[in-house]
Amino acid sequence: MVLGFVLSILLIWPAIEQVRDETRVIEPFDRTNVTYCELSACGYIEGLGLEVVYPPSVVEGEYGTEVFVQVINKGRLSGEREFWAELRTSGGKLVEAMRGDLVLTDQGPQFIRFFFTGKKAEFSGLIMDFGS
Repeated sequence: MVLGFVLSILLIWPAIEQVRDETRVIEPFDRTNVTYCELSACGYIEGLGLEVVYPPSVVEGEYGTEVFVQVINKGRLSGEREFWAELRTSGGKLVEAMRGDLVLTDQGPQFIRFFFTGKKAEFSGLIMDFGS
């Protein structure tokens, strides 16, 4: 019976180590090396282990518009990270730059919250470039 107990502990040990793996911390944001992609075409971001879900959720408030970009944590990472976004017209003119934070957890939907000073109708006519 003791041998069975010891054997069961040894068999689940790799699973325990995988869960507590501290190498799964998201890499910090490098402000000197920002790569942008159009939000609708970002998809999976290889170096971060995140998949960007399109379209974003847009909620108009009293003082501006909140833009929620959902990401799927395929790399099972943890930690906090900053992201940037730029809003441009279809002609390429910069309208506004935004900053958002992401706090990765083990479960549930993961969202990066950006704040846009314009209205929801104005946002729908712009192209969002996602910077990581």
